[in-house]
Amino acid sequence: MTTLQKRAQAFENKFMHDEELLFKAQARRNGLIGLWAAAIMGKADADAYAKDLIAADVTQKDGVFARLRQDFDAAGVTVLDDEIRQRMTSLLKDTARSMYEGR
Repeated sequence: MTTLQKRAQAFENKFMHDEELLFKAQARRNGLIGLWAAAIMGKADADAYAKDLIAADVTQKDGVFARLRQDFDAAGVTVLDDEIRQRMTSLLKDTARSMYEGR
């Protein structure tokens, strides 16, 4: 294997590693935002709702936001789109930081 091939392989490995970490961070974030939303909507089984949100992100693009928007509207709870997106961004940053620090 040439030096150039080794470098290319190293970049591919780093990309795969970064994508895996992002996926894990997003899954954690989705669980946390699910707990937050369940508390606002007064859902009895917050853990089950959080797990549903984790699955929603995998099944469709921007699935968590769409699901939250739909569920808030159905529950008659007023939460602005900007607040949902801001909370999602903040939780993702916090989750990534804690993963990086090994927590």
